[in-house]
Amino acid sequence: MELVKKKEDCCGCRTCEKVCPVEAITMEADECGFLYPQINHDKCIDCGLCLKKCAFQSGYETRKEYEPFYGYGARHKKEEIFTNSRSGGAFTAISDYILSENGAVYGAGFDETKGISYVMHKRAVTKEDRDEFRGSKYVQSDLADVFVQIKKDLEEERKVLFTGTGCQVGALYKYLGREYPQLYTVDIVCHGTPSPKIWADFVKMREKELQGKVEKADFRDKKRVGWKGHGETLWIDGKPYPSKVYTRLFHKEFSRPSCYQCRYTNKNRTGDITIADFWGHEKAIPGQWDDDKGISLILVNNARGMELWDRVKNDMEYTDCTGYPYRHMNMKHPSKISDRYEEFWKDYTEQGFEYCAKKYADYDSNTGFQSGSGKKGTDSFFRKLKRLARK
Repeated sequence: MELVKKKEDCCGCRTCEKVCPVEAITMEADECGFLYPQINHDKCIDCGLCLKKCAFQSGYETRKEYEPFYGYGARHKKEEIFTNSRSGGAFTAISDYILSENGAVYGAGFDETKGISYVMHKRAVTKEDRDEFRGSKYVQSDLADVFVQIKKDLEEERKVLFTGTGCQVGALYKYLGREYPQLYTVDIVCHGTPSPKIWADFVKMREKELQGKVEKADFRDKKRVGWKGHGETLWIDGKPYPSKVYTRLFHKEFSRPSCYQCRYTNKNRTGDITIADFWGHEKAIPGQWDDDKGISLILVNNARGMELWDRVKNDMEYTDCTGYPYRHMNMKHPSKISDRYEEFWKDYTEQGFEYCAKKYADYDSNTGFQSGSGKKGTDSFFRKLKRLARK
């Protein structure tokens, strides 16, 4: 059995590992830190189930029923919630409903053992645990055993909300193999999934320099740089240490190889609801919420999504933007691979992370910022987004 002929064919969702009837598949990280399936051919019975269940290679069933989308620009009515959310607090409103129904919410958080340096999908049944899932995590999350846990919750007739990238949501449905009326899914418009190893190395480098343990991380610190800005902040002993080093590496396009041939960067969404930052809101809803505090774009893809939206929309201030030509480039095509992609990974494997941080992000270890750009540097990535939004 040959499951992955080239790395571009695998998004690392673990579905093949979980469906193998003889446990012949394990996921192992390559030199770049991305997980890929390894088959024990002494155990393999060549049943082909792993390839059949691979949503990235064998295809996925779109959840989209509405044409065009029912689209909304939205912000949570409670300032405390949208201030502590990446955009407008849409995820919090949706997950609050599921939790109020004694349901389970699955999202990306930090590993309890490895700490801030490792992002993984987790289960929450309280608001306190769910709050960890708020805010963007610009690194590929490990799905671990969550598909198995979700199936158990569903078979116990518990309501479940799963939120993740398009490939993760598509993989969940392929794994389950059937519809569950109590399952709700939200996919995010994804730019790409950077390596877990790069993130771990960045955290380790900063801990060494600052001589402390990182206890909290914000990949896009909205309170510091505003919603339209982009820069990470790490906290050590309660003190914030901002930078843009990891942000710059992310925008240089050093994501998983499959991201540059992504099957999910289109309008045939995998979730019942799609959420994103509402770039281009200035033209869609001119003059509304023009305060750089964050706006969610909510796209309702089907009747199940509309049922969910109807239950949570009273917690939101929102404007109907149905029919607006949304400008998100990753709803049109995959991110473009960097001309320096191969060069970066060669440097990383041979020279290490700090060398790459200096070479590709102009990192100054004395300040934690890029030399010559400082705290107020504007990322070209966001300038490009703004240009697209104005067109």
